[in-house]
Amino acid sequence: MDKTDTFTENKSSLAVDGVIYGVVAGAAMFASLMVLAILTGDTPGVILARFSSGGITSPVLGLVGHLGVSAIYGALFGVFAWPLLSRFSTNKISAVFGCILYAGFLILFAQIALLPGTNSSLSQFPFWQWVLGHVIYGLVLGSMFFRTA
Repeated sequence: MDKTDTFTENKSSLAVDGVIYGVVAGAAMFASLMVLAILTGDTPGVILARFSSGGITSPVLGLVGHLGVSAIYGALFGVFAWPLLSRFSTNKISAVFGCILYAGFLILFAQIALLPGTNSSLSQFPFWQWVLGHVIYGLVLGSMFFRTA
């Protein structure tokens, strides 16, 4: 096997890992938002429905959509960000910090590019809850990648 095949195989493996880890991290993010919602008086169904798209407010579609997006972001992280982080740092703290930065990038991307033009009900989350959820996503995603490195 030449270098190109190894590189492609490694990227493919990182993408698959990213999908799996992204779903797990998305579930952790969602669970944290559920706890916060319950503590602030919202119901889980209302929170799930906020993740729905296209004007359909279905809790099941909201959960499936959120986990799907989490999987895509995890795959992108695995293919593009993780190789850079693992090349420059073998320290778990640095790797997790890089994942939190990635989560910060996702927040900015959502706030600037996604939410304003979509009339998404995700904008109903208080910003601090939105940030906390993404930090948890980053922590879980980074920890899982680091654990298998």
